[in-house]
Amino acid sequence: MQFDDSAHPEWDQMYVAGLTAARIADLTAARIGSVKRHLERRRRVDPALAVGRAEAPRRPSQDWRKRLFELRDFIATHGRYPTIHGAQRDEKRLYVWLSAQRHALLAQNLGWERAKELGILGDWVTTDLERELDAHWLQRLNEVVEFMDTHGHRPRHRPAKSELESTLSIWLQTQNSEVLHGRIVQWRHEALNESLPGWRRVKGDQEGAGGLFG
Repeated sequence: MQFDDSAHPEWDQMYVAGLTAARIADLTAARIGSVKRHLERRRRVDPALAVGRAEAPRRPSQDWRKRLFELRDFIATHGRYPTIHGAQRDEKRLYVWLSAQRHALLAQNLGWERAKELGILGDWVTTDLERELDAHWLQRLNEVVEFMDTHGHRPRHRPAKSELESTLSIWLQTQNSEVLHGRIVQWRHEALNESLPGWRRVKGDQEGAGGLFG
């Protein structure tokens, strides 16, 4: 498909995504007749346009919405997303269905209507593994805060008085490296700044019994 030589590439893209001419006209405040004539010309010039539209995701079916509402009710009842090894009734089936939606999103063939309706589930995109990693990261942050409250200084790698102190010191250094290389996600950076003011103090700065990397 070639959009560069089109007078209205945004119309072409909406058409390929499965929108009708009437819907395109409504969204772009254009005359429906103008949209239809444009698309007719474009289909003659670029046959791939019609092929792309034929392959576009269909609108959510009744069965699809039924699964969506079942998943919504599951989350409301249990306060969590289904897991592959969950013991609740139909939990595995709902997990498989949700995984399919995530894969479709990554493959860019989910469709905007389905993506919009999935919004009722909250953060449905985050996988179980990502949630587990986030929970572990928050646990480490809380351990650092608790360590500082107890000992009055940041954890040090050398000389460390315990294995935990050494672990927490290395963890903090890792977070510093993530920030330096622009790899840390925003919410983690904000959590560090809020929970540990001045946590990126460089080696050599004096703070209590030693600097961050002392």
